[in-house]
Amino acid sequence: MINTIFFTVSLFLAGYFNQSYGAERTVEIKKEFQTTLKDDDGNSRFEKNIEKEGIKYQLKSLHTDHVEIINPAARITIDSAPFTGSPKGREPRETLEENGKKYHLTASEVLDITTEEITEYTESSVFYKGVEYIDRLPEEAEVQVKKNDLKLEMTVKLPAVSYEEERDYWAYDFTFPITVTGYQENSYLLGNREIPKGASLIDYTVDFLNYLNLPQDYYDITSISWVGEPEKYHEDTIRRARASGRKRVKDIRGIYGGNVTFPAVQAKIYRGIYVEEGVENKTGHMVYKKSVTAVYEPQTGTGIRKIFTYLLTITVALTVFLLLLFVILIVIKKKKKPVSKD
Repeated sequence: MINTIFFTVSLFLAGYFNQSYGAERTVEIKKEFQTTLKDDDGNSRFEKNIEKEGIKYQLKSLHTDHVEIINPAARITIDSAPFTGSPKGREPRETLEENGKKYHLTASEVLDITTEEITEYTESSVFYKGVEYIDRLPEEAEVQVKKNDLKLEMTVKLPAVSYEEERDYWAYDFTFPITVTGYQENSYLLGNREIPKGASLIDYTVDFLNYLNLPQDYYDITSISWVGEPEKYHEDTIRRARASGRKRVKDIRGIYGGNVTFPAVQAKIYRGIYVEEGVENKTGHMVYKKSVTAVYEPQTGTGIRKIFTYLLTITVALTVFLLLLFVILIVIKKKKKPVSKD
């Protein structure tokens, strides 16, 4: 019976010890996170105090289990050409490719700027219509040069760069006057060619062109008619005529170019910020991927109360045990009391 009592009390004390002091074990919580701070230990990501199964715990320590470095994606900034007026229609492209890499637009903004005075090569053109063989195009010309985005327009003198033929055709407005001197004579000279008086001038069109030094490939006389009657001029008799026909002409665009200095103006630019596609880290900074374990221990006050409760329970258990033992001893004593003989 005594052994039974000792065994019962032992079980009671052992059970209470496991219930009370088993709570003194630590609790671990693991978290994974990303940070741009190399020394970030994750402290701000864990609660300072937690409660589990009715027991309160406080943060004891942090242990970094693993660190992985994620390099940032390449970032590039692209500025548009300066412009004035509305930015509508000038937005940066959503994607672009440079050096074999694709980039995606992440942000854009319109900025006010003052352009710098800039000197740059500029070309402008002048259209010349109906240019004939004997015409000479100017080797320099005053032209209008523009920077449309900045709404700048200037008149400058630039040298010819080239001439571009746009059209080649016959024009039927070729005409020139003829004055025949010595009309009273039996013949008269056209250069070195003698023309008999009364001869039809149309028969001498080639001679007229040679006299004027005009090539037959570019000029063609189709008619020659007298204008008025013979008239006295000093001591000579003259008569006037007019030749008409066609001439081969061209429409030519003259290109004039050179360095032009444009003044500084108030303008705007569109700035686009691009990030490389297909890269995990798009922050623009080095990112650290960390795995951290937080260790919690029971709060100090909770431990003291548990110890007090434990001691109180021990005291109660011992008291019960002693009472039981006292009762047993009495019972045993009564059993051993000798029986008196009559």
